[in-house]
Amino acid sequence: CYNPIRGEKIVGYITRGKGVSVHSATCPNVVNLLYDAERGIDVEWDKAPAGDAAAPYTVKLTMEVEDRKGVLAAVSAKIADINTNIKNMEARTDEGDERARIDVTIEISDLKHLEKVIKSLRGVDGVIDVERAAR
Repeated sequence: CYNPIRGEKIVGYITRGKGVSVHSATCPNVVNLLYDAERGIDVEWDKAPAGDAAAPYTVKLTMEVEDRKGVLAAVSAKIADINTNIKNMEARTDEGDERARIDVTIEISDLKHLEKVIKSLRGVDGVIDVERAAR
C-alpha cells in the first residue's frame, strides 16, 4: 500500500495484537480493512513545531515519456532544481515504441513537496504522464 505522507488524509485501523496501523485514505487496502467498521479509528498527523525538519519520505514515481535524447537529463535536472534528492532512477524503452518509462525514487518532506515535484515533471518537454507508484 502507499505509505502515508504528512498532509495526506489518513485513517487508522485497530489490528489484532499489533496496535493501530495507519494508512493513506487512498490506499486500496483500506476498503478491505475497514469492512469491520468498529475497528476503524480516527487519526491525525502530529503537529510538528514550526521550523522542525521532519525526516524525509521516500516516494516512487512512474513516468511515461517520449523516447528521445535528453529526456532523462531533463527529468533529473527538474527534480534537482526543486531541491529534491533522487535515491534511485531507472529508465527503459520498448522496441518499436516511441515511448519510454522512467521510475524514480525521491525523498520529499510532505504532500505539498510531492505535488510540486509532480507538477514540475509534468511541465518537462517529452513527459507524457507522471504518477505515484503503488508500493
